[in-house]
Order: sequence, then structure tokens, then C-alpha cells
Amino acid sequence: MPQEMTTIGLRTPLPVELLWQRGWPPAALLFWSRICEIENLSRDQVAADFWSGKKERCKVACRALADLLFAAGHGEEAIAALMLAADPAKPQTFEIVLPQLGHAIEHLCDWPIASITRNHALRRLGVWWRAARGDFDEDEHSIFFITRLEMLDQDTASSELPVTGEQNRPKHRHEPKDFSLVVMPKDKATALNKDQSGFKDLLDVRLPLVVARDLDAVRTSLMSEYPHATTAIDLVLRDLREGDPVRLKALLLTGPAGVGKSRLVRRLGDLLGIGVYRYDGSGASDNMFGGSPKAWGNTTPSAPARAINQMRIANPILMVDEADKSGTSSHNGRLWDALLPFLERETAARFRDVSLDAELNLSFISYIATANSIESLPAPLIDRFRIVKVPAPQLSELPLLAANILQELAVENGEQGFVSPLAHDELEVIARAWEAAGFSIRKLQKILEATVEARNATAVRH
Repeated sequence: MPQEMTTIGLRTPLPVELLWQRGWPPAALLFWSRICEIENLSRDQVAADFWSGKKERCKVACRALADLLFAAGHGEEAIAALMLAADPAKPQTFEIVLPQLGHAIEHLCDWPIASITRNHALRRLGVWWRAARGDFDEDEHSIFFITRLEMLDQDTASSELPVTGEQNRPKHRHEPKDFSLVVMPKDKATALNKDQSGFKDLLDVRLPLVVARDLDAVRTSLMSEYPHATTAIDLVLRDLREGDPVRLKALLLTGPAGVGKSRLVRRLGDLLGIGVYRYDGSGASDNMFGGSPKAWGNTTPSAPARAINQMRIANPILMVDEADKSGTSSHNGRLWDALLPFLERETAARFRDVSLDAELNLSFISYIATANSIESLPAPLIDRFRIVKVPAPQLSELPLLAANILQELAVENGEQGFVSPLAHDELEVIARAWEAAGFSIRKLQKILEATVEARNATAVRH
């Protein structure tokens, strides 16, 4: 089939786009990415169930989202939510969406090759009608996966049809597979002294740029671990593109103490396969973030230069933790002022490190700061960050959060594998203690550590 016949226009309604998704997870991710743009939608209330991986909990969350979307006047997205709730084992769940899908295919789509592409969509819709008839009521797979299998023999080419605006971007024929960058050009550096010998291996060396891979999986993992912060996660991941080097615009994560801001940054680095260099903002009472002059006896390169030298990649994540707790006196300089030059990419691409006395290209470093509040931060600094609020979790999110922390504790203790879930009475006790602790994830971890110790003690006695 000619390539021009396998492209859906950018104005394709979301429910029709979902027909081409190869399984429930990619369909859910596409839907979630769309509704994140809708203001005043309380999606965080159902996020834990939506991303739980449990069939019935997911369906309930989808129906709840459909009600919210219908009430807010977003009928297209509401139909998409009901599509995600459709279950082949319950044919009646298809009754609402099928007439709407048929109408959209016939009247709402801007097909580039009308007769050909509409026919592909109608054939997919035919599989959904068969599900409504009960043809797949003993199949445990999602309707999206069933449709993919049913269509393999009919039109393999159209089963690979790109349906989203992101996928419709033109692709370059000769995209580079390897990305690298010379951070420290030799012709723009003076001779290093003996105290800086650890940086000599950076001279004229092309350092790798870590590329973003499996972003859908990264998003799914983070949302399952942080069900209370789904909107924040979408904002953090907004700049990343599959197959391109990891580079984020400067981010400032703000929210109450103990909600997991710092850990979210570390998990982001883990999932992207990229290093996170932590700079303690709470202990900073000078401008040493930018380094000290080469003439000083104990000269120190800038924190970004140290991050690159330690990670040996050109695009690490540099986390400035607790930036709001740094010193405010300008006597020895301030962290806030030292940060500013690095947050402008043009300046960072030609930054002269005063300790190395060398021009460095630091433009691919991603800067993420954390703060409980932005009230004390100066306006010039705030203007250079994208402010991302990380809310406190709610009691309804306890089961998912507790399960994740229990798994982490098991890994730390060398007990990888299946972890016994919390019993109902254990959850009730934990819930009361966690509520008294103000819903802090940090406190929840300590509560669960105590629970595990009590479990182990009971097991020893018996």
C-alpha cells in the first residue's frame, strides 16, 4: 500500500485514534496525555486505580473519568475513556461507544485518502462490533490487543498506521544513531595544573549524550510509583522525545516536605539510564556552585563541570536539592546568583569555568531544583525555571504507594521477588499513623519499615 494512504490527518478525533493502538497500555497513555491538557479536571483522584494494572480498578477509574469529562463538556475524551473501559467479557460495555465511533468515522475525520483510510477504520470498528455481539467473551485480552490480532491477516500495513500528531512528524532519512559532544575543546582551554589532572581526560574527547528510550514505559513507571503526582510527571517529561538526547528545560519541583520531590528526580534518572548529580542547596552559603578561581590554592571547578567529569556523559541531570534553604547573604556570593548563567543554554554552551580556565559546552545538562516553597527565591531565578508543583498524596493512594515502598524495601534487603501484600488490618493501622504524620512519603517509608520489622519479629516467634 502506498505510504500516502497510511496517514491519518491531524484532526482525527481521539476515539478514532485509539482504534489503532496495539494494546491497552499504549491506548491509556495516549488518552492520559490528552486529558492532561484539560484544566480543572480532577484526574489525580483516580490515577492510582487507572494505573494500577488491575483490570477492574482500571475500568472503574475509566468510567469515573468519563463522567467527569462529560460533565466538563469534553465528550470526545469521555467517549475515549469509555473505550478504555470496554471489556470483551462484558459485551454490553460496548453499547455506548460504538454508535459514537461510527459517527466519528463517517463525519468527523479529515481523511487524506477518504475511501481507503475510512475503510481501514471501519474494519477495525467491525472487530469492536463483534465484541459487542459476544464473539470474544472468553478472551481475557483487551479489545485493543484483540483488534490488533484480528487485523494482522486483513491489512498488516494499516495495522502500523501512525495516528497521533507526534507520530505524523516528518522523519529524517539519515537520523544519527550515536550522539556525542566535545564538552572541553582543547583549543579553548589553558594548561591544567596538577590539582585538576582528573579533568584532563575531557580535553577534546567526545562524550556520549544519553538518548531517551521507552518514554511510554518511563511515564507508566513513574505514574504507578507517584499516583499523586501524575500532572507533575507529565510536565517533567514534556521536553523529552523518543530517540533524541535527554535534555530538559530547567525545572523547579515545589511542594510540601516529604512528598517525594528528590526521589522523583532520582527515579527519573534511573529510568532514563542517566546519572543524577546532587548539589545540596541547604548547605550552600556562597557561590561555589560556579567554581573558584584557578589562582586559589584549593581551586574547585563548577558543579556542572564536576557532574560531567564524574558521570562521563555530556548530559547528566544536576539536581539542586532544597534550593530555598540556601544562604541569603551576598557577602560570599549566593547559590542563586551562581546558578543563573547555567540556566541559559546560549551562555551554558560557552561557559568559561574559572577554575579550569577553559570554555565548556554545558548546554545539554538538565537542571532540576527542589524547594518546599518559592516565596524566598529571587524573581530572576524563578523566571528561568518551569515551576512544577508536586502535591501531597491522599489516603486513597496508600495501597499503591505502600506496595511500591514494600517492593523497594525488599530489594534493599536482598529479597527480590514476590512480596506479601499488606493485610487489611495492617493497612488500617498504617493509614492512621500516616494520616497523623501528615501524609509524608518519607514518614510512610519509616512506618512501613517498622511494619516489616514487626512482621519479621512475629515470624521468628512463630
